[in-house]
Amino acid sequence: MATFNIQKIKGIKKKVVNSNIILTARTKITRVTIIIAVVAAVVIIAIVGIFMYRKYKSYDDYKVLSSMNIESGSNSKYLQYCDFVVKYSSDGISYIDSEGTVWDASYQMKSPIIDICDEYIAVADKNTNDIYIYDKDGNEGKVTTSYPIIKVEIAKQGVVAALLEDRNANYIEVFDREGNKLVSHKTLLDENGYPVDFSLSESGEKMAVSYIKVNNGAMANKIVFYNFSKAGKNSDNRVVGTFDQYKDVIVPMVKFTSENDVIAVGENVLSIYEMRSKVSLNEDIKIKDEIQKAFYSDEYVGFVLKNSNSRNPYRLEVYNLSGSRVMKKEIAMSYDNVSFAGKNVLMYDDMNCQIISFDGVKKYKHTFRGEINSIIPVDGSNTFLFMTNSKIQKVKLK
Repeated sequence: MATFNIQKIKGIKKKVVNSNIILTARTKITRVTIIIAVVAAVVIIAIVGIFMYRKYKSYDDYKVLSSMNIESGSNSKYLQYCDFVVKYSSDGISYIDSEGTVWDASYQMKSPIIDICDEYIAVADKNTNDIYIYDKDGNEGKVTTSYPIIKVEIAKQGVVAALLEDRNANYIEVFDREGNKLVSHKTLLDENGYPVDFSLSESGEKMAVSYIKVNNGAMANKIVFYNFSKAGKNSDNRVVGTFDQYKDVIVPMVKFTSENDVIAVGENVLSIYEMRSKVSLNEDIKIKDEIQKAFYSDEYVGFVLKNSNSRNPYRLEVYNLSGSRVMKKEIAMSYDNVSFAGKNVLMYDDMNCQIISFDGVKKYKHTFRGEINSIIPVDGSNTFLFMTNSKIQKVKLK
């Protein structure tokens, strides 16, 4: 008679049940893994699709989001200020926000020159001695210089600097917004030479000046850096750096793009400097073709260059502040105004507008029915302010 081992049968049954549980768990894990993989693939495809859509998307029209009528003369100009614009001319200046005119100030100037930094505005009549300082609330103060004004710059605290010209010398004077003179720097033409451009840092404590000097009929250009803070008090005349590698190449543009970053643009060169406790030349980039226009932001420097292609006689090139070229694009025509709108180049004149991305994609091209005074980007991508002599429109490309 056969006998059965009950414990052995129970053990076999338990193993079978455990095997079924493991198999079921593995099946579920496999299904979950497949679902996760599918979802991840769908997400990646969607992200890539959105990226490619945004990269290559172009616009052929625009939608007017808001519009306001304004009174403006034929010589009025606009600049981006805070969240909207300032309008200025030889008769006065006004701050306009999305609701209308916030304040309006009158003056009489033959050749108004203006600079804006943060909430402060400096306006002066070239070859005169008065600088008017404004903020979001209106008139902040007035500065009177010792000699006729060639150029003005203002810092974010309201500190204002002016390049002045006398018969035998040039001066750079720096004032606080109450009109107190902080710095007076004299430049003799037979020493440093003639200052062709200068720039003040956001804090007002640093300055870069481009000088041209003629010796025995030979011309030489150099960039001199000044520090008016405690860091420069032990340096002769506050000079903390001099760079003369340009030789006879004229450098008509020098600009602080941030508190510590400085660009200098010569006839065939882009120099990128860093000014902290010391000044260092990070990049000296040779530009092969003739520079037609130079423009900049706090991140990029751009050029419109002559091009050898007869069908596209101009070329756009954009560099970041590390010295790497991020854009190269041939174009058929040159526009009066060129600026950055995010990672796009905005170009326009009184009738035409074109926007090209850093990837070389033509994002927008339009011919207006009436004359355009200014175009200002609002969010850096597809929202802009269109200004005419009678109207300001906030538009969105579509």
